[in-house]
Amino acid sequence: MTTTVQINVPNADQTVRSPTDALRFVTASIVAFTTTLIVLIFPDVFGGLGEDLSEILDDTAGAVSEIIGLIVTALILAVPLIILVFFTRQRDFRRLVVIVVAALAAAAATGGTISWISTLLADEAFTPENGTVIVAQTAYYPYVAALTAAITAATPWLHRRWQRVSWAALILLIVIRLTLGSNLPAELVLAMSIGVAVGSGILFIVGSPNRQPSGEEIVATLKRSGIDVTRLDAAQVDARGSTPYFVETVEGDRMFVKTLSTDERSADLLFRLYRQFRFKNIGDEPAFSTLRRTVEHEALLSYSASAAGVRTPSLITVGLIGEEEYSMLLAYEAIEGRSLDSIEVDELTDDILTGIWEQVAILRDHGIAHRDLRLANVFLDDEKVPWIIDFGFSELAASDLLLNNDIAELTTSSALLVGPERAVRCAVDVLGTDAVSAAAPRVQPQALSGATRTELKERGDHIDRSVRDEIEGTTGRAAAPLDHIQRLDPVRRIRSRGQSGNPGRGDDESQ
Repeated sequence: MTTTVQINVPNADQTVRSPTDALRFVTASIVAFTTTLIVLIFPDVFGGLGEDLSEILDDTAGAVSEIIGLIVTALILAVPLIILVFFTRQRDFRRLVVIVVAALAAAAATGGTISWISTLLADEAFTPENGTVIVAQTAYYPYVAALTAAITAATPWLHRRWQRVSWAALILLIVIRLTLGSNLPAELVLAMSIGVAVGSGILFIVGSPNRQPSGEEIVATLKRSGIDVTRLDAAQVDARGSTPYFVETVEGDRMFVKTLSTDERSADLLFRLYRQFRFKNIGDEPAFSTLRRTVEHEALLSYSASAAGVRTPSLITVGLIGEEEYSMLLAYEAIEGRSLDSIEVDELTDDILTGIWEQVAILRDHGIAHRDLRLANVFLDDEKVPWIIDFGFSELAASDLLLNNDIAELTTSSALLVGPERAVRCAVDVLGTDAVSAAAPRVQPQALSGATRTELKERGDHIDRSVRDEIEGTTGRAAAPLDHIQRLDPVRRIRSRGQSGNPGRGDDESQ
């Protein structure tokens, strides 16, 4: 008997500005900029391939020369032909125009950059007769850039097999050229990085296919895990870095399902890159190599927290959505209740606050840092019992810095609801004065989650300072100086200069 599944998921846009394209653009731009900088500082790396392919072939034995020439010619023509035939058969001339524009823009950018560098290094370069090879005056590098940009811009619409053929042909062309050349091919690195940057940039502007999994795909994935679904609803809850859903099964059980995709992973990588550039001493760990590793890490942390005795929803299954490893899901037991960011202040009794801190104490005792203990990630069930959810950003064997961040985050976020006095007192009653006092230097907006930081800014009453003062008064210990977190803070520098004559204002004012 086939079960009818009711799917209530909003229709998604056909095209989106993908964070994956943005990440590729940023990464490739950094590579291109770094390569240019290295070439300008160390001009000897410029002119790496140096001689025209035709000149090399002229000096090669006849038969080998002809074979290599045929291979290179075939590769030069193969990739554009593949792309042209594919999109012509699809009658998708709009995307074909986008690909052509990307190729031409990359070729122009590469040719212009190499010409500019050659001009700057004119005094450093010698003629070939003097023994130093300067850059070849050919169209090879602009062509490589154009081909790279075209493949990058076409990839979202190409079948996986044709993607592999296109990239393999380009790589083979480059390998043959490298085999025939000499020295470090700085121009080649520059051409390919510009090609990826231009292709990804144009793709981000015009949009790429929305690969967010459909409701039917999610239902099919759950079915492969032995879960028969009768209803799937998009969940209107705060789920950072994922897309949430509620599910009902044929047995009448309810589950909370979150899907994660490479786009969301790319957005997280961009956020981490920004944090590394802007802040220091924030405790971010290196990003995982794949989406699968990210999902497996969350599953491990969920199991570890549950095994330690933390009250958290049970993980039911992990699944791969579709055939390609683009999206995955995690299904949890659903909790009947509400998160702290959606309840009234009068409902938060001292017993509830103490119960929340008891869960945090278990995490600390087992070296688990939650790393996102904002109000949305603490649930009260229908019996007013607190639960800790969402271990997607958590860490095992956590450092003291990460454990202190958890205290600072939960103390400040709960103070937004119940006030600094109650928030700090309940924390101290459970964790003790040492742990809470050690977290005081982390009670500052830059060390907190985006949601907490936004609410602090909207309130504008500097409640973080009040929390630090309350910690000092409750623990009886002088507050340690705030940790210096910001690498780049021009506003702080300007303020400190303007306040140099007023010793009564310090870090608290600038934070």
